[in-house]
Amino acid sequence: MGASHTSISSKGGKQPSSAEKAVSRGVSPAQRPSEKADYPRSNWLREVAEAISIALILAFLFRAFEAEAFVIPTGSMAPTLMGRHKDLVCEQCGFAFQTGASEEVDKLTNRPTDRYVVSATCPNCRYTMYVGPNKKDGPQTPSYKGDRILVSKYEYHLSQPRRWDVIVFKYPGDASTNFIKRLVGLPHETVRIYHGDIFIRQENDTKFSIARKPPAKILAMLQPVYDDDHPARKLLEAGWPERWQAEEQQTDLWKISRQTREYTVTAAPGQEAWLRYRHFVPSWEIWEAVTQGLPVDPSQVRPQLISDFMAYNTNESEDAEELRNAWGQGVIPPRGDQLGLHWVGDLAVECEAEVAAPGAAIILELARGGQVFRVSVDFTEGRATFEGLNHPRFVETVSLGRHGPGRYSIRFANVDQQLVLWVDERPVTVQYETDWHGPTVSDLERPVRLGVRQGTVTLRHLKIFRDVYYIAHERGSGFVMHDFDWERSPYRYLGRGFFSPDEFRKKVAEVMSDPTQWDFFNTGHALEFSLGAKQYFVLGDNSPQSEDGRFWTKEHYVREELLVGKALAVIWPHSLDRIPGTNIPIRFFPNFWRMKIVR
Repeated sequence: MGASHTSISSKGGKQPSSAEKAVSRGVSPAQRPSEKADYPRSNWLREVAEAISIALILAFLFRAFEAEAFVIPTGSMAPTLMGRHKDLVCEQCGFAFQTGASEEVDKLTNRPTDRYVVSATCPNCRYTMYVGPNKKDGPQTPSYKGDRILVSKYEYHLSQPRRWDVIVFKYPGDASTNFIKRLVGLPHETVRIYHGDIFIRQENDTKFSIARKPPAKILAMLQPVYDDDHPARKLLEAGWPERWQAEEQQTDLWKISRQTREYTVTAAPGQEAWLRYRHFVPSWEIWEAVTQGLPVDPSQVRPQLISDFMAYNTNESEDAEELRNAWGQGVIPPRGDQLGLHWVGDLAVECEAEVAAPGAAIILELARGGQVFRVSVDFTEGRATFEGLNHPRFVETVSLGRHGPGRYSIRFANVDQQLVLWVDERPVTVQYETDWHGPTVSDLERPVRLGVRQGTVTLRHLKIFRDVYYIAHERGSGFVMHDFDWERSPYRYLGRGFFSPDEFRKKVAEVMSDPTQWDFFNTGHALEFSLGAKQYFVLGDNSPQSEDGRFWTKEHYVREELLVGKALAVIWPHSLDRIPGTNIPIRFFPNFWRMKIVR
């Protein structure tokens, strides 16, 4: 199943704190006895002893009741929190990403295991590159320890835990081990995991309602699908189609710069000009051909559904003996299950829009299971209109704090049955209710669109994200983590394990691009967990690699007395080995860019 516990280790233990070390180095000059001092030595020793005792007492009190630093060893909370990992930059598109490396050290002793991660796949262009030891070309790719986080241990003495908090707790199966997960279920609730989302039924209620994440949590949990600022130039030069293109019969309206990645259009009054995104995902075989200089026939390229692919989980490893006996640096292709087996319909799109005078309306549109959701941002009137175009059908208009020509940062998400619009990072939310619908051709051909109505606009920095997909996988239902009926899926002939990795990989690509094979998505089953008083249910953000409440056999919940505290911030991600932007080596340079508040 490939799942992992996310235990976390305290940095306290029996090591002295920084405050203790400072005290133990000696006394200040003002405290040093001089020849002119006329007081007994015993008094001076007593004062030092008292100072040390007070410092120790304060340190232990702070550690026990306020905050403590912990290290994340594994990747079950990625990408929110990183376990042991490699920081990578794709050799083809330049996109920065991480892949897990927990298998390189023993979880209990933290000692090397003689296994090395050798391959990882870029989430942006799907190029699989060598990241193992003794790399021949380019810089080495070291593995780094997990994020060091600060945990508030007093938080839940003053307030109740809240849904979507990232919490630290004692593992119910071994109270000596600290775990970190995201809290999704509260006391006296029944939690249902269904088609990637969380549903809640309150005690004495008969109906489940979807659990909606607030805007800050949505942003923290979004995962990359495609960043247009990082195209794979070699792939495009070989004939691979661009993912963002003008709608049919509108190519003459758009002025598109493929070098600067800018899209400019002037829409006449009453006219709408559209760009559409299609998820053209190159396979391992395509990249093999392109790197050998072979062309691609664009007429044979088909888009795919957006799936729960996650680059962090594409780490392929070999042991030291295999590497020593290898003739060269072999890149291991990704397995089929690493490409993402589940369709994800909760998406987000963002861009920078430069609106020329006197103004224009920008339209952002997201499809989901035959439903279409849209927001029209009118920069002339300073308002946004949210629409559900199918079922449900609705229209809701809100005022914006800014309008007129200028540059705007815009983001639109359809997550957890709510539409969220950010204009210059200020969110507006509209909720709706609907039943689940499986993917349709719209999710293949037009999952995301951007439009302009009546005005001149230049769009830049186009990015697409997806929400976390929680897999309702039942223990004992196979090694490949899934939440559909395997025996009714197109994968049933491949077996339940990784016995045919090449066939499995090719089959996943085929299925995700062929609507005639999508009926099995409707067989998705639900997992339900009931909670009593003072019981909490937790899941990992990296659902395919998280050993969480879905799989605990003795107790599927965390008792209140096992709560340690709330994760506050990443205070020390791995340090850098050189000054950013230079080749000047330096040890322990702070990685300020990865320090953050934990959402």
